[in-house]
This record gives sequence, C-alpha cells and structure tokens, in this order.
Amino acid sequence: MINVLLLSLENPLSSKSGAGRYVKSHLELLRNEVSFTVCTTAAGQNSNGWETLEIPLDLKAFASFEEAVAAMNFQMIKIVLEHRGQFDFVHANDGVTAPAAVYLSEVLAVPLISTVHGLESGRKKAADGYVHPYRAILERLLAEKSDQILVLSSMMKSDMQKAFSLSFEQIRVIPHPCIKSRTVKKRMKSAPYFFSYGRFVPEKGFIELLHVFQKLRSRRPDLELVIAGEGPLQSGIETIAKELGIKDSVTILPFLCEEERESWLAFCEMAVFPSSYEPFGIAVQESMAAGAAVAAGINGGWNDFVIDRVTGFRIDFSDPHKAANALAEIVGNKEQLLKVGQTAKAYIFDLHDPGYVKNMFLHHVYHTSF
Repeated sequence: MINVLLLSLENPLSSKSGAGRYVKSHLELLRNEVSFTVCTTAAGQNSNGWETLEIPLDLKAFASFEEAVAAMNFQMIKIVLEHRGQFDFVHANDGVTAPAAVYLSEVLAVPLISTVHGLESGRKKAADGYVHPYRAILERLLAEKSDQILVLSSMMKSDMQKAFSLSFEQIRVIPHPCIKSRTVKKRMKSAPYFFSYGRFVPEKGFIELLHVFQKLRSRRPDLELVIAGEGPLQSGIETIAKELGIKDSVTILPFLCEEERESWLAFCEMAVFPSSYEPFGIAVQESMAAGAAVAAGINGGWNDFVIDRVTGFRIDFSDPHKAANALAEIVGNKEQLLKVGQTAKAYIFDLHDPGYVKNMFLHHVYHTSF
C-alpha cells in the first residue's frame, strides 16, 4: 500500500473552509487504497481511517496569520521527523504548508505533490487588498519545487501557468468528488427563500448579494435570504442588512453541518453564489448535487460545470439592478428552475464521479511513474 504524508493547516475532522473539506473528502475516498498520515493542527477528534500527527499550536495566539503559518511549518517538520515514518509521497494541501512540504520531501527523498486551491493575488484583487510578501513567497516555493501540481479547475490551471510560467504538463486538473448525501431533509423556513453559504470574506460577495437582494425585494417582497457561514465580515454583513432596510428578511446562520446544509438546500428557491474569486466552488457543486437551481457569478472555477440556463445560471452581481432583474425573471419561471435543477444534479454526479477521481489519483498521482 502507498504511504502518503499529507500536510494540512485545517484538521479534516473540524474543517470549515473548502480546502479543509477537500482534505476530508480526499482521505475518505482513498483510505482503503492509500495509507495516509495527516500532519495538521489539533482538533480534539480522532479518526480510525488515517493516522494523525497533531501540532500543539494555537494559531490565534500569534500577532498575524503569517507568523502563525511560519510557526506551524516549523512544528510540522519537527513532529514528522520525530515520528520517523516511511513515506512514498509528501502531499501539501495549499501553499501555507510549503516550507514544511518542500523540506520534508527533500530530507525524506520522496516526490512532492501539491494541491493548490487558490492564489492570494486572486483573492486580494477581488477584495482590493494587497498580497503579503511571505504568502507570495510560499506560493512560488510550492509551484517551483513540486513534482506534480494539482488544481480543481481549468481556471486555476490557467492562473497557475500565468503566475509561475509553468508548462501545461506540470499541472493536473482533478475536481473535488461529488458525494451523494444520505441525510434526511426537513423544511427549515415556511417563506420562500434564496440560500447561500461560505466564508464571510470579501471575495465571496455576500455584501454585493445584500445590495442585489434589496433591489429584488421590490419585485418579490415575499422572498427572504438565508446566508450561512463564519468569518471576519459577519458583523459587516449584519450592519449592511440593517442599513439597507432588509434585516427582517435576512437570516444569518453559523457554519452548518451537512444535515442542516442539505435541508436548507432542499427547499430553497435558488442557491446563490456571488463570489468575485472562486477557484472551484465546492458549495456550488454541493448545491447542484442537492438538485437546487444555482445562480453563480460570471467568473470562477465553476465555469467548468455551470452551463448558463442548462445546469445553472450565470449572473453579473457587480450590477445590483441587472442582477436583481435577472434573478426575478429566473425565479419566476418555476418550470425552468425545476428543469435546470434536475439537469444539474445528473450532470454533476456524472462529471465529478468519485470513481473517476479515485482512479485519477491511483493511476496518475500516487503512482511511481507519474
């Protein structure tokens, strides 16, 4: 059996971001064929499916995220070397683990595989911010030292090629596997509602969504908006909803477990994702798998699977008036919504079939001849 050392900032048993949930899906998909050792931050939970090397590190105790990342990488190197395990590959989950991943792959003399979920340049451009030099160094280090780079969408492949002058062959696109949910659904709200969820950060577009929803309410006063997630913009979202006069029509929920998420998706009018930067879109994938009609921004990794008016709807959320008019027209056509939702569900399970993803890893990634 292949032995893989996987480095991840988020513990897969307590993850809330897309990158963390990717790791959990990855481990569960391949745990019968691959022996994983996961080096990650402590979570207070254990798994029988893989070995975990937990770092005794409180990331919130540091003055900046960059300082926390530097300390985390040092601790990863220390704990892995003390563990003295035998590995065939080192697999880095995103650029924040680059220093430890590169060093350990060289010391252990094994190939380095990296999964890149996004670039800080893309996130900060969407949020009108700047890229911290340390984060830029980490991303370049991982790009230049990896033996194989994995991304989840053709958009990310293009971004990586442009950012680091990489060849087409150096980057492989393997999507997140689409797993069927077996949870029991129950209606959470009697009123018709739009549903959205994700990290409360600028690039997810929740502020823009509130402005669109305010315009939409003039045409559909019966509609409500439900947003679920966590992050630094939460208080800002609550404040703007109040300022726009839509507070009573907007429900803000914390991070949801799978059963809660599936229940909200099962009965929504539409699932709406206005991100200005989204390298893949696990939430969109999950919504399509639930049979919900999806409205997504015009740019994102979801362009690989959101086909306008076939498997979803593409909306320019940067113009609140146009976006509101488009959504009003779409949500008013129940027959079209049902057809698109059903088409999307069948399409996404076929396109992102777990068996296909598993075979890609076993035959092209965790393979000595890659």
